[in-house]
Amino acid sequence: MRRPRLALIYHPGWYSHRPDGRSIGPRPMLGLHRTPDPNCHICGGEGCVMTGSESHSEEPDFVDCPCAPFRPVLTVWLPKWADTTRYRRGTPGPIDEPPF
Repeated sequence: MRRPRLALIYHPGWYSHRPDGRSIGPRPMLGLHRTPDPNCHICGGEGCVMTGSESHSEEPDFVDCPCAPFRPVLTVWLPKWADTTRYRRGTPGPIDEPPF
C-alpha cells in the first residue's frame, strides 16, 4: 500500500475549538494535509463528493472524501504577528506572502 501524499498549506485565518469548547482564532496556521488520491474510486481524485439530490430544487452538498479530509493531519499554530492578512505599519495594504 502506498503512503498518502502530504502537502504543507499556510492558512492565514484558521478557527479551531479546544476540547473545553473555547474557540481559537482566527490565527495563522500551517497545516499538514493529505492530498487527494488520483486513483480514488469514490471521488476520482477530486477530494470531495457531491451529496444530496441532483434536482434543481436543492443545492448539492459537498462532503470530504476519506482519501483527503479537509482537516489537517498536523497543525502548527503561528504567532498572531505572523498573520499576513492584516494591515501593517508602513505597508500600503495587506501582505499576500507567508512570513517564512
